[in-house]
Amino acid sequence: MPKYLLFSLVLFLSLGGLAQVEYARKIMDTLCSPHFDGRGYVNSGDIRAADFIVDELKRIGAEPMSGKEYTQEYTFSVNTFPHPIEVILGKDTLLPGADYLVHPISGTAQGEFDLIEINKQNFFDTYGGKIDFRSLGTSQTVFAFNFTGIEDKELEKQIISLSYECTHYFPSVYVTSDKLTYSVSRKQTNYPLIFIDSAAYHSVDQIKLKVNNIYIPDYTAKNVIGCIPGKKKKKYVVFSAHYDHLGRMGEDTYFPGANDNASGVAMLLSLAKHYKTHPPKYTVVFCFFSGEEAGLLGSKYFVEHPYFKLKKTKFVLNIDIMGGATDGITVVNATRHEKAFAQLQALNESWRFLPQVKSRGASANSDHHFFSEAGVPAFFIYSMGNVKNYHDIYDTAENTPLINFDQVQELLEKFVLSL
Repeated sequence: MPKYLLFSLVLFLSLGGLAQVEYARKIMDTLCSPHFDGRGYVNSGDIRAADFIVDELKRIGAEPMSGKEYTQEYTFSVNTFPHPIEVILGKDTLLPGADYLVHPISGTAQGEFDLIEINKQNFFDTYGGKIDFRSLGTSQTVFAFNFTGIEDKELEKQIISLSYECTHYFPSVYVTSDKLTYSVSRKQTNYPLIFIDSAAYHSVDQIKLKVNNIYIPDYTAKNVIGCIPGKKKKKYVVFSAHYDHLGRMGEDTYFPGANDNASGVAMLLSLAKHYKTHPPKYTVVFCFFSGEEAGLLGSKYFVEHPYFKLKKTKFVLNIDIMGGATDGITVVNATRHEKAFAQLQALNESWRFLPQVKSRGASANSDHHFFSEAGVPAFFIYSMGNVKNYHDIYDTAENTPLINFDQVQELLEKFVLSL
């Protein structure tokens, strides 16, 4: 039996018959495992995740949209780091993800480099507030910008901009006391930019780098679309969640993406199970989008190439960051759809599901955005509480307790019944 089919069979046997949150934990544990490589663009981790979601939809009994496939392909450019990465500061080998991050726009650099530190004192006293990189550096130079503790926000923006500018000519280091958060880039620069945690940084004369990027101009990604037909088949309620995450940064470091957004994927699959056994009034569509971390690309493509008439959509409920709703949920677009938000709040108060359903205005911060731009009513719902891990190596299934998961799902179900 092929390895992937064996993997899927084991999951099928282990997931059957579980209650909502237990089922969701199994889904989240699976999607956050090394098998999926952080659901990014190294080793096609996102494609394996898409295949897993399709298999799970089939097991549940969710169907493809009429005349369509479960998957919708499109392409975009992306910068990746599949090869070993190493940063040695003086004699100290730094820990990837914990001590430093390679900025996703980075190019390639290998070898030992002389380190020139630019700090709050010499930036003005020595360089007069201006840096001529090409006259100051050589082919074996790394510039380190160490302005930790700076209070002048305009100067801080200037220094960050300089660290980016430097990468056109030389590798660059930016020392920060802020939380290290990773992302995805669709562009590349000539040399790498390394963000180093201030607790791991110290002034040295030399730094050793091993950073090799691979830029992919036409990466093929997949949206996954399934549905549970309703009694009114040509009217739709859409649940969406992005399944992609940040993938790998080198061979040894990956970003599991439990809270963001394996938890949302788990919610959609749990809802699919519910609607399979509780036939809905309207056809319920489940959109698992790719490319969200690269700029909401999957949802943009779907809205531009929809599987059904968007004007027939009663509501879109986009679920992202559902790892722990100890303090309730926030609803983006609440001020745009005041009547619907009031109904959601009223249902929560009547059933006492969550401590709070908080209002927030419109924002282009998740996959609801392009539906809204197309005139489709949409909420983006995310949890509030004690789960703070985001775009880092600590966003693991173990650190994501899914508190009040069942309560959020039941509130969503009640809201759909009210439409």
